[in-house]
Amino acid sequence: MERLVSYKIDSVENMRDKIASKVKDLKKDLILQEASAYFEEVGFENIKMSELAKKCEISVGQLYKLFISKENIYYEYASYQIRLFYDKLQKECLHVESPEDRLLVYLNMKFSTFKSKRKVFESPVIGDPLFFSKMNRKQEKSAKPIYEFLKKEFKRLAIKHGVSKEFDFLQVAYVFNSFSMGYVEYWLNTQGELDIDTKDVLNRFISGFIYK
Repeated sequence: MERLVSYKIDSVENMRDKIASKVKDLKKDLILQEASAYFEEVGFENIKMSELAKKCEISVGQLYKLFISKENIYYEYASYQIRLFYDKLQKECLHVESPEDRLLVYLNMKFSTFKSKRKVFESPVIGDPLFFSKMNRKQEKSAKPIYEFLKKEFKRLAIKHGVSKEFDFLQVAYVFNSFSMGYVEYWLNTQGELDIDTKDVLNRFISGFIYK
């Protein structure tokens, strides 16, 4: 009987913990929706936690309970944007069959996303060349579905073209992400344009990596 009561109490407490965690995640997402517009308007270096709290109609203390620092909320923002990106990627690829075209969808979306959020990304990259490397490590869980998407498409591409050489396609996915990110970092640091022929980017990568 005591075991049964103890089990029920544990079950109730576990359920409460799960509900509390879900509520916290929901609060974070609602704040990140508001934070996204604010970050994209003023840029990372000009973010003020007090101003963000005001926009979200909560106290600064409540904001810090959810996000322990300015840097933390930025990483959470990045994770949130990655999730939005992946959801949109899935929708955009719904009726796209070939791996080449699906990879082009990814590239077009990637470059378009960075172009629309330049103010958010440019300051951290200029101030810290390793920023994206640090962010990738912190956001590995969020980015995992995107890497799996790339892994699958490069494997399909190799099969389609009869490539017999064995590859670690997850590694190919990581290298391709870094390869395409190079265009973004160059654009951010040179103040140029990100109007890039994505077919050329993809063909360069394929010819220089997979078929060599």
